[in-house]
Amino acid sequence: MRPLLAALLLALMGCAGDPYARLEMTTPALHDGQLAELRKRAQTPEALGIQMLRQGGAVMLRGVNELCAASTVTVPLQRVETGQPKETGGRFAVPVVLATVNGRDGVRVLLDSGSNQALCGYGLARNLELIPLAGMDTVGSHGIGGTVDNLPSLAPSVRIGGLELRKLITMIGPDVQALRVQQFWGHSRVFLLGINLLRGLSYLTLDSLRGVAVFGVGEPYQPEASSRFVTQAPLTWRNHLPCVPLTLDNRGPFPCVVDTGGNYGLLLPRSQATALGYWQPGKGNVAASTGVAGAGLAATYHVRQAALGDTLLRKVSGRTIVIGPEPAGGQLLIGNEVLRRYRVTFDFRRQQFWMESDAR
Repeated sequence: MRPLLAALLLALMGCAGDPYARLEMTTPALHDGQLAELRKRAQTPEALGIQMLRQGGAVMLRGVNELCAASTVTVPLQRVETGQPKETGGRFAVPVVLATVNGRDGVRVLLDSGSNQALCGYGLARNLELIPLAGMDTVGSHGIGGTVDNLPSLAPSVRIGGLELRKLITMIGPDVQALRVQQFWGHSRVFLLGINLLRGLSYLTLDSLRGVAVFGVGEPYQPEASSRFVTQAPLTWRNHLPCVPLTLDNRGPFPCVVDTGGNYGLLLPRSQATALGYWQPGKGNVAASTGVAGAGLAATYHVRQAALGDTLLRKVSGRTIVIGPEPAGGQLLIGNEVLRRYRVTFDFRRQQFWMESDAR
């Protein structure tokens, strides 16, 4: 049971001063005292109405992550600063909505297509009274900076409008900067919700143009009649993460992870950035990139041209992690710096990815 935490790149940005200094931050971890405190409140899976099966060294849980909704649900996106509010989608660096978790209202939930699990920091987990699962060890999650161990727990109920996720398996991790978002009143802790937990929907639309998220139930997705630009691409899955075909400088297409939780443009693996001439070891601009497991060093540049379906992107900001593990096992990723300029839809029923705009 080694879930891949591909995104959590909210802090993926250049830092002022010496970027190498940021690499001195240690890999975050739950302290022994925190683990002991959490395990005091642990309950067995049987007591929680779920079933745990062991097969060799693997653990399987049944009766979890139930998705319930009677009809399509539309909720507002919460403002998350980008520093460029007048740009298209510039009020929403990443998609965050308000939820009720275990009866507590006003919890900010990040809808992160670059993650295949739910994740919550230690402090927020205690406030929400998440229930650790007795008899389960910590689980390694991968991200910027390396691997961090998280404790499996249960969130009995997560409500987003009329949508409810019941018995949601949630990893409790250390409180780190990547589990917060910058809003006009300051930093706010968030509950991260991975995309695989929503695949029981007909579709999920993240509309930064109008500032809403739509959880489609029953009916198939239909593009907005007012959209002046519409394109689609096949949606596939790798390690439970959504992928689309992306061409770079007329090469490809390459499988590309769609990462709504990442506030960046494109993230190229080292081999690809080298082949395209965007990075050479020891050369180019660099910036620190922080995530769930600490920090890495990224080369920064602009990708000349990228295409997703009929969407042509020019001079997209690009990054390559040059010191530290590469996210998503060294895959190409497209982040919300690009996605928020469009109305994007994960069409789970037809396995299509849609991009729409109100401008040509």
